[in-house]
Amino acid sequence: MKSKLHKVVDTFGTLSLLATFGLGIYYLASGQSIDEDGVLVEEFWALGLAWLFMFAAIFFAMWSVVLRIRARKK
Repeated sequence: MKSKLHKVVDTFGTLSLLATFGLGIYYLASGQSIDEDGVLVEEFWALGLAWLFMFAAIFFAMWSVVLRIRARKK
C-alpha cells in the first residue's frame, strides 16, 4: 500500500519527466539561427530547464526507491 508521501513523490517524478521531454522537444522544434550581427539565436533557456527537470526526475525516482525499500522492511 502506497503512502500519501509515496504518491506525491511519484506524481512529482512523473511531472518532472514529462516537463523534461516537453522542453526538449520545444528546444529542438524552435531551431537555431544567426542574426545579421552574427549572434546565435536559440531557446537556450528551454535546454537548461530540461536538464534541471531531468535531475529532479532522477532525484524523485531515487526517493521513490528508498520509500519502497523502507515500506518493505515494515
